[in-house]
Amino acid sequence: MNLSDQSGRETDLVSLKPQELLEKLDLESPGLEGVRRAMARSGQTGALAALLAHYRRRHPLPAAAAGVPARACEVADKIARHVIQWGPYEEADYGPQMDWEWDPRGDIEWVAAVYRFFWAPPLADAYRATRDEKYARAFVALTTDWLRKHPLEEWRRTHPVYTHWRGFAWLDIQTGIRATNLCRAFPLLVHAEAFTPEFLGILMDGLYDHQVKTERLPMGRVHNKAVFEQRGFTNIAHTFPEFRDSRRWLQLGLERTEENLLAQTTSDGVQREWSFGYHQGVLSDAVEIMERMRAAGIEVSPAYRERVRRMHDYIFAVATPDLGAPMFGDGSRPLRETDDRSRWPLYNSLVGATALLGDPKYAARATLDRSALPEQRSYAFPEAGMCALRSGWDLDAIHLALHCSPPGISTHDQPDNGTFELYAYGRWLMPDSGFYTYGHDPEGRAWHRRTCVHQTLTLDGADAAIAGRHLLWHSAPGLDAVVVENASYPGLTHRRSVWFVDRRFFVLLDEAIGDAADALDLHFQLAPGEVRLDPARHCAATLFEDANVLVWAGPAAPVTMEEEEGWFARAYGKRTPRRAFRFQHQGQAPAAFLTLLVPYRGTEAPEVSAALPEGFAVGSDRVELSVSVFGRTWEVGRDVGTGEAWGR
Repeated sequence: MNLSDQSGRETDLVSLKPQELLEKLDLESPGLEGVRRAMARSGQTGALAALLAHYRRRHPLPAAAAGVPARACEVADKIARHVIQWGPYEEADYGPQMDWEWDPRGDIEWVAAVYRFFWAPPLADAYRATRDEKYARAFVALTTDWLRKHPLEEWRRTHPVYTHWRGFAWLDIQTGIRATNLCRAFPLLVHAEAFTPEFLGILMDGLYDHQVKTERLPMGRVHNKAVFEQRGFTNIAHTFPEFRDSRRWLQLGLERTEENLLAQTTSDGVQREWSFGYHQGVLSDAVEIMERMRAAGIEVSPAYRERVRRMHDYIFAVATPDLGAPMFGDGSRPLRETDDRSRWPLYNSLVGATALLGDPKYAARATLDRSALPEQRSYAFPEAGMCALRSGWDLDAIHLALHCSPPGISTHDQPDNGTFELYAYGRWLMPDSGFYTYGHDPEGRAWHRRTCVHQTLTLDGADAAIAGRHLLWHSAPGLDAVVVENASYPGLTHRRSVWFVDRRFFVLLDEAIGDAADALDLHFQLAPGEVRLDPARHCAATLFEDANVLVWAGPAAPVTMEEEEGWFARAYGKRTPRRAFRFQHQGQAPAAFLTLLVPYRGTEAPEVSAALPEGFAVGSDRVELSVSVFGRTWEVGRDVGTGEAWGR
């Protein structure tokens, strides 16, 4: 498949007629002897009854789950009454007749979730736990209603609210995720009395339509959605091998997935939307597709397997001390609410990587098995423009992740090149602003995407271009250093050098290289909580009881310090105010900012000092400067021409 040839192609699609379903099955395959006999004896009605019995034998119903949380059944009970809740919003009562197009909370993500059948797995889980037929009846009724109201012939139909999304119900991502959710629910609900032979025919007709749509009109772009789509395509082929085309579908799904996976990830293993949730989602789907091929005896190429390994290496490298992930772009991060590592966000992903790849380091990262962890602690991904600097693997380690990437493949990235997040001593001290929302608050989403609400440089407060490149990486005991550049504005390039000295504190040198004449601002944001701002001394410090950070430019710096509006959005649809500020340079480009970021335990900030050398020329390859922190003085430097960095 040539990806560039697929997007936007028009075609007429037709729903499978019920009387044609059995023609699409391979009734000669082993295990379907009873279906063939029933077909000969009593036609399609009998054949579907025998096919239902076949599926019930092939998918034994697991034992009822013990100790199912009451909340899980409560959610399924509401779904059965057409009361839906998604995301941060209040629930909505759809009434007796489901209006699938209803947008009760003004958020496209709610509507999309309903179209993706996010409600199907909760019904299946509740049925498994209770064997209560009401959950199966709800699944049958809702699925039948959706398929009846969305025939494949109408795949072009626009949504009445989101009119720019032509064919919203049958979009690639909707089709793929819906298919996967149906396949997830099927092996459990197929045992219910409500799951009749007639409904089996309706469901399999609809699933065949899903396959026709995806085969003939794939997304055809390099994007996370293209892999999500192929996961659903592959899952139908895997779950229903009785279709004549199942093996061909599997091979086609693998071909398309591999082409798209290799195109949408860097050679160093990072998904090109530069937003961790999409990296993890694409990887998870790629692994699932790989497992489906293994079950079918279809070989996956070495290139596919190697890219999967490198994507796991990225997770290993950038995972935070509390096993979260950087919030760059459209990223979120759950709050750690327990000391049980097995319940931390990336625990299962890392343990699963060891099982998949046979390398103990991933599970060791999850369980904090120091005997199997490498000596190297800091990592860079130059092609992707990502790096993580850390003092160790423990929960109280210091961790700084930095992002300065080339243009992404979607709008899930933000114009924030050079930005970073800082965690130290068990606490987030300088987290990213987050993305807040996709749909319900356009002004709020636009605010969180601005360059000036990230920890980077702006010219006159305007959004920067996304044009990052990696200049230098150095990692050795006692010193990590990275240098990145972004061609941020016409006539202005932002170069950021970061030294992680003694694995205890950070030196930032920000250079505005060029001749642009507008105001230069360097922005910083702190974690929600009390903060002390000192404009006279050009510094700020958090005021937590256990661990804090000092952001220091020093009284002699040629800057003014001003407070700015600050928000922090950890989860979708929710945000918290926080303190933020900027250093505004008193001159114009070319200009330099020298800043110290010093995490420290307790409440007393250390005495610090730093100075650029006399006659320093902005944009020079080589620089060396003196820094005093924690009662000791270091000489730190770098030379982007030779690729060297030092701290002594």
